[in-house]
Order: sequence, then structure tokens, then C-alpha cells
Amino acid sequence: MVLRIARSALLEIALALFILVSSVSSDDPVQLGQTYGGPHGTEFSDQASVAAGQTVSSLTLRSGDRVDGLTLVISAPAPLTFTHGGSGGSDQTLVLGPKEYITSMEAHWGEKNGHTRIFYLKFTTSAGNTLAGGSTTDSSATSTAPAGYQLSGFYGRDGDEIDLLGAIWASIDVPGPGTVAPADVSGSGSVSADVEQTEVGAADASVSGSGEQHVKVSAIAGVELSDVFGGPHGSEFTDQPSASSGQTVGSITVRGANRVDGVSLTITAPKPLSFKHGGNGGTDNTLALAAGEYVTSMEAHWGQHDGHTRVFYLKFTTNKGNSVAGGSPTDEKGVVTAPDGYQLSGFFGRDGDEIDRLGAIWTSIKAIAATATEAPEVADEDIQLSTLFGGPHGTAFSDINTLVLQQTIGGVTIRCDKRIDAVTLHVTEPAEVYMVHGGRGGTDKTLTLSPGEYINSIEAHWDKKHDHTRVFYLNLGTNMGNSISGGSQTDNKGSATAPAGYQLSGFYGRAGDEIDQLGAIWTRIGARGVLLTDDMGTDVGSGSGSGFVTYSTSIRNWVGPTIGDPTDKACYRKTEDFDSHNICPLGYGKDDSDCITQCPMAYPVPCGDECLPQSGDCALDTLKKIFSVIAVALNVATDGVFGEILTTFKEVALVINCATNMIKVIKALLRYLTIIQQTGPTTDQALLDAAYQSDAVVVDLPVAVCTCLGIPVPAGAKYASVVITIVENIVKEVITNGDEITSDTQAFMNFLKNNVTADTAQSKVEDLQDLLDSNSTCGWELKRLTDRVVSTVSDLRNATNAAVDDIRVTVSKSSLVLYDIPKVTNNCMGELLHNKTQEAAFETRDLIRKTFGVIIDQLVETGRTDMGKSVSSDDYMLNIADMGLSVLSTFDPTGLAYMAAQFIQPTCGPTSFIGEIDDGTLYEALGLKTVGDAFEGSYGTWTKSGDGVVNLIFESTDTKDVTVVVHSGGDQYAKVDVGAGDTVSWNCTIPELEDRTMYMDRWRPGLFGLPGTGGGSLLMWVPRSTEGGHIKMHVRINPS
Repeated sequence: MVLRIARSALLEIALALFILVSSVSSDDPVQLGQTYGGPHGTEFSDQASVAAGQTVSSLTLRSGDRVDGLTLVISAPAPLTFTHGGSGGSDQTLVLGPKEYITSMEAHWGEKNGHTRIFYLKFTTSAGNTLAGGSTTDSSATSTAPAGYQLSGFYGRDGDEIDLLGAIWASIDVPGPGTVAPADVSGSGSVSADVEQTEVGAADASVSGSGEQHVKVSAIAGVELSDVFGGPHGSEFTDQPSASSGQTVGSITVRGANRVDGVSLTITAPKPLSFKHGGNGGTDNTLALAAGEYVTSMEAHWGQHDGHTRVFYLKFTTNKGNSVAGGSPTDEKGVVTAPDGYQLSGFFGRDGDEIDRLGAIWTSIKAIAATATEAPEVADEDIQLSTLFGGPHGTAFSDINTLVLQQTIGGVTIRCDKRIDAVTLHVTEPAEVYMVHGGRGGTDKTLTLSPGEYINSIEAHWDKKHDHTRVFYLNLGTNMGNSISGGSQTDNKGSATAPAGYQLSGFYGRAGDEIDQLGAIWTRIGARGVLLTDDMGTDVGSGSGSGFVTYSTSIRNWVGPTIGDPTDKACYRKTEDFDSHNICPLGYGKDDSDCITQCPMAYPVPCGDECLPQSGDCALDTLKKIFSVIAVALNVATDGVFGEILTTFKEVALVINCATNMIKVIKALLRYLTIIQQTGPTTDQALLDAAYQSDAVVVDLPVAVCTCLGIPVPAGAKYASVVITIVENIVKEVITNGDEITSDTQAFMNFLKNNVTADTAQSKVEDLQDLLDSNSTCGWELKRLTDRVVSTVSDLRNATNAAVDDIRVTVSKSSLVLYDIPKVTNNCMGELLHNKTQEAAFETRDLIRKTFGVIIDQLVETGRTDMGKSVSSDDYMLNIADMGLSVLSTFDPTGLAYMAAQFIQPTCGPTSFIGEIDDGTLYEALGLKTVGDAFEGSYGTWTKSGDGVVNLIFESTDTKDVTVVVHSGGDQYAKVDVGAGDTVSWNCTIPELEDRTMYMDRWRPGLFGLPGTGGGSLLMWVPRSTEGGHIKMHVRINPS
């Protein structure tokens, strides 16, 4: 009896100690809450990827009678998406506002088919918002975050539904020394026997992420990322946040059949992890790794299925020669190999039911300690925006891309009467600038600032005038107690004060004849801006391992303001053939049977075989396109026909007769297709079908061809095969691009004459010659680079028997193109800026780069070059072949030359030789440009060293919900829904978008509630970076 009492006492003591230990404070920034549910399904945990200081942007519940699944989205510091459960049920999503956190989870559970499952979940935030789904039961409990903690992940068990669930709480801030109380748990019902109330550790954590990183060297020590293979479909994922040096990989599984359905990687140490991506179809092929065995290469094949590019085959090989594979091989393939001392430790890409896109994450086999990184040269936090005061009328404006950090404000002027007519900010340093907004009415009131004085507060009053909300009164105060005010006070008012250490540096809002809406742009006092002419060092190699060293002083390599300026209404997309592995050159995308150039900066909007300037409307451009392609048909006809005429028949009368006939045919065909376009379908195939049914093609065009060839028109319309061939070529070519070699009059003549020097080289090409001939450092570097270009391409041609298309792809991805040409040509900017304006210097630099493009194209095609003298002096992008039209214009004073000028469009070549971009604002470094009101005031930063993430923060002041469409290189990439007044974070990765334009437009409810586009667009370049890179952009969504 005594023993029993003693044993009972010991048990009570042990229980008390357990409770005490469980309830004492903990310094762990990540804590596990209680689990609720049953011991069925597959174990999962997000713990390995949860950290203090993360930003949770949304939570989605999928539920019906029970909880089918849930998804938690982390937006910062690295994008992650944790998804658990099945795909059944209906989605309900809670989007969290700034500084809003999920602080409690209520769970209900019950029996279903003999298994305990989660029937109901309810989450509550710090702002009192809730998200709930499923069916309540009598068994329930609530878990609450410790003070200063938030929901950052889950752990438990799942299958098609959620079987067991616990919350993972993480510190809202990165904690210092101190103690935190554990999570509080309160229950309203008894827990069934099979409910696990113990805390599940991180064993076999299953992580799926949203966001992809693709750089040769990551900013994270011991982590590098490969090239990526596949297409832009599916959902993004990455294992990069959980991949680290010193990990032990236990096994790799490829699930495949006709294509690759999924891929899994198991990490056994130092923490057990399981990365699983794709669907559940296919057959598992698993390779278990032995001690000291590592996966060191990945071979991927891809192809088209249901209009989407997907990964068809994967093969992984280890350092011991073992391999595992799955899927079906295709002709399109690529292989990546781990750097020395590295192994496969994760994946990034895009997936759905299958693998759409895949890249490898390589990590150091040996553990590498993290090293401190230098602070970026530009910081998003240097700029803060105040609240907007007023109404959604007038035209949007912003000084965000005009202001300069550390600028000096000399004074401010308010022009007013009964309302605020205008406001002006006077900048005195580093250059005198007046930022003026509003109309010309009212009387001026000016406040001149003393040295060390700055504006740090704004008060605005607003009211209605003619049914429009306008700013009626404004007061601006300084750090020295001075102020300026004007207008009429109203009952509707608001104020904003600069954060500590910040000052007014500009305004943003909306204005017309008066100020309709106004907000302050605060900048951090002492923040240093970066300048184009900053000395970036000397004697620096290309960074590519090419061995090409430059000796001139380097300045910042920025995209510049002129590369996005169009020279025409549209351009035709240049095409090239695949290489022998079905790979396209850099700057091209796949288009059925060939490669088509991605839409360049000057023409970022895709429209079939064309690209249009920023904010171009493809639907409204259809009629213009018909006229243009018919004009191209005329060009093609004259290219083929007049070339023969001019070399065989010299009679001017014959040329005039040919011209007369051809002009009549083209005009008739043009009129006919215009009518077809107005009354029927407008696809390319429909236009071709219509053309072949017209008299213009069936009768008139063959007659014109016979006339041009100087042969009689045969009786009975039995034309010779050469005539039929020419007619077919003319009609087919109305929807295709001409070859770039014949894309310009001078270029065409040069190549016809076997590269004889052009007679009409003009001033802008002479800018290049001046630099080449001078004794300047720039001229010498360009001469060295030109020699290197010639020898490199010639060596490739002579050393192998590769086809021209293979050589083109190899050169396009060489260090010569990716690093050397961009670096050397940008170094010339330093000298150019001494005697040119900044805009002219950028134009000349871009001309030099395009000249190298022509030199390389000529060398690839022919092995010879005219050293760039065939570059068009009027249009850097080169025009459609025009030799025949030049002849025709001399005989047709009635308007043929005018028609050519209006409708012959430049060819879209790839945006070449931009290279890696140095730190700067998006406006300066990446050429950010907005048109219209929709995105006016958008801003952000680019840093060359980073995590490989593109972070877009959509900040809406619109009164309607909108959908922002993100295009990459002319192809639609993503759609982002932004609710009226909401802030939405969207993340992608550098490798998905690099070396292409990023273009955004937006859709919103229009007339009668139907979707409508317009209102403006946003354009910028997304560069590659061997150091990871990072883009952070605040995308303003304005009423428009």
C-alpha cells in the first residue's frame, strides 16, 4: 500500500514537472501549438521553413462538409506557399492587411468512415477578421498565439482531407534575448481516443513554395541554382528557403509515364525534409543514395501537350554513375551539372498535375557558414508615401521618379483662391528643378526654406465642386515651426507627418486645372542616391570567365531612357530556325516550327506576328496590320521579281509597266481584305483563305508577275511553275517577316553586292567610326572587342561542322554576348557623356551594341562582315526589305513612297547586349516607364545581389476591382486580382522573367459591367544577375 502511494506520488510529481516545463517561458522564435484530429493520413510539417519575421499575406481554406485543405502564403523575406490536404471543397481566402497577423485557430473534429478528421477550422486575426470553413462538431479546441507571435505554418497529417492539424507560431519580429510564454490552448469538448495531443516534431517536413530563384550564384552561402527547363505554365514553387549546405540526400523519386508527373527528394540530415512537386500520377522510380553518393546532374526533355510546354522526361545521375529516370524523351532537351563540390538538394519551377518547368538547386556538400553581406546601394525604405487626400478625378501624377535622394528643397509655392489650384516644389541641389502640378489659376504663396530646414508635415482639406472631390485647403509645416497655407478650410480633412528622419521631397496625386488629390513623398534624410557616373572600378574582368579584361574606368550599366522609344507604329517579329537540339537563340521564344523574337523594349505589346508600342491595342490595330502586311507582300514581290528584272532586263519601260500592274493588284487586294476584315473573321488563316478566293490573287497577281518577268500571259491561265511559285510566295509572305539581312535598303544592297561597302553610311554610324578611329580608351577597347568578336565567331565556324543555327544559338549564349559586349560598350558612356547629352550618349551606346549584333549576324551567316556599316541610320532595328520599293517610288509620284513610309514597319530584333545591370531605382536602372494613369507613380529598386526574387506590391487606390495582366517578352505570364483599395503582394523569380521585358496592363469592369482594358500600362526590363538580383516594385493602381 505504501509502495502504491509512493508510486502515485512520484507520478504526480512527474506530471507536475511536465506541466511546469511545458508552461515555462521559451526563447524559441518558432513554437508548435497543440494538434487536433486523428492519426491517419501522411505526416507533414512546415517547421523547417518557418522563421521569425516572416510576412503572411493570405490564408485559403478549402472545405465542404469537412476541411479538405488549406494554403498559407508567405510573401517575405522569401516567398513560400504551404499547401496541405486535397483539392476538393470550395476556396475561401483571407488576404491580410499590413501588420495584420493570424493569432488564433479554432478546430473541430469528428469521425468519418472510421477515421478522425478535421471537420471545421476558424482563424482570427489581430484586426478581428476571420476565416472559417467546414461543419462544426461537439469536439473542439482553440489555440492562441503567444504574445508577439503569429501563425506562420502548420504540421499534422493529411490525405484528400486534413486528418490532424497543429499551428506553428513564429515571432512577428526577429527576437532578441528574452522569454515568451507558450501557446494557450482552451478546449470545449473531450478529445477522442485517437487524437494526438503531443507535439509533432519536424520529421519528414513536406514543403512546397511559391517563388523561384535562378542565378548562377545565390546570395546564400553554399547555394547555386541551375538553368531552368520547360514552359511558363502551372504554379511556381521553390525549395530554396529550405536548401542549405551540408545536407544529406537520402533518395530521389521521379514519377512518370508519357510525361513527368512529379518529382520528390528526401533529405535525411541535419533535419529530415521531403520536397514533393507535381501530381500523383505516373509510376514511381526511386533511387536510394548510398553513403557518400550525391546527385550531380539533371537531364530534362520537354515538349508540347494540350498547348502547354511540359517536362516530358527527367534523368538524374550521381557521382557514382547510378541514375534514375522517368517519362518519355523528346528532341528538346538540356543537361545541367552541379559545380565541383556541390550536389542536388532541391528544385524550383512550376507544376500542377505534372511538372511544367524545372530547375535544380545545388548546395555545397560540405557545410558552409553564412557570411555577412554588404548592404545594397539602394533601399526601398528610403522612400515613404503619405496617405492621399482628395478625390479620384483629374490626371494622375507623381514626382517619385524625378526626385533625387539627398536633394535640397529651396522652397514651396501654393497657388490658390477658394481651392488649391496648384502646388510647386523648388529643388535647388543637385540641379535646379521645379516640380509643378495643377492649373494656372489662383494667387501664389511661397515659403522659402532656410539652410537645414525641411518640410515634415502636410494638412489637407477637401470637398465637392461640380460633383468632383477636390483639395480645398493645404498647409505645409517645417521642422523649424514655419508653415505655409492656402485655400478654404472644410470639415473633411486629414494630415500626415513625416516619419522620424524623413523630409518632403515630392508630391503625388491627381490634378487638372486644380489639385484633385494630393499626398506627400517622404525621403530619408541622409539617404544617398546612386549616379550613372559612379566609378565602378577599373581592370575588371567580365565576370564570365571569358578572360576579357577591360582597362577603362567603368560606370554603372543601366538600361537607359532611349531603348524603349519606338520608331514606328509596330514591328514585325523576326524569326530564326531552331538549332539541332530544338533550342532558340537568346531573346527568342518558340513559335510552332521556329523561333520568334520576344517583343523588345520599344514594342512590348504582342499582336500576332507583330509587336506594338507601349499601351498599343492589338484589337484596334487589326485594320492597320492588314494594310501593313499587304505592303510587306508588295515588298516581297518586288524583292523577288525586281531583283531578277534589274539583273536580266534593263528596259525602263518594262519596269514601269511591271510597277503599274503590281501597284494595281496590291491596291485591289488591299481593298478586298479591308472589306473582309470589317465583315468577317480576322485571323491570319482566314485572311489567307479569303485572299485565295479573290480575283486579285487568282487572276490579277499572276498577270502582274508575268508582266514583271517579261513573259507573255499564257492562254487559258496555264501559268508556268515559276509564276505559280512567285504568286504563292507573295500571298504566304503577307503574314511573315522578311529576313533581317534584307530588312533595310542598305543592308539588302550590301548583301546583294557580296558585302561591298555601303555608299550611304550616315552620321550616326559615323559616331561608331569616330570612336573606332580615335585614340581614346573607348575606341581602343572597341577595336579589341571587334577583333575578339570576329575571331570568336570565326573559330566556332572553323572548328566545327555545326550548322548555322547551332552556331547562332551558341554565340547568343556565350560570355561574349552576355558580358563582354555589354561591359565594353557601356564603358564608352563615360567618354560619350563629356560631349553629348545623357540621352544622346545612351542612343550612341545602344547603336554600338546593335552594330555588334549586325556584325555577329553577318559572321554567323557568311563568315564575313562589313564591320557594321549596314546598320540602318534611320532605324536601329532595321526595316523590311525595301530595294524594290525604292525603284517603284521613282515611277510612282502618286503615293507609293508615302504608302511605304506609313505601312512598312521595322523588324523586331531581340533586345541585345544589355548585360547585367548595376544597382539603381527601377526608373533609372531598368527603364521603368508608365503610360496613362493606371500605374502612374509606381516605383522601386533593383539590386544586383539578392535572392533572385521579383516582388511586386500592388497598391490600389482605385474604386473598382481590377485584374493586372503581367506579360513577359510579349507573352502573357500571369494575372493578379487586386481589389479596390487593397494591397496585394505577388512574387516571381528572376530566371522566369530575365532578359525580357515585363509589361503590365489591367482589366476592370467597363460599360454595362463588361470587362474593359485601357487606362495605361507599365514597362521595364528584367535583367539577369550572376549574384541573384532582387526587384522590389510598388505598383500603383490608380483610378483611370
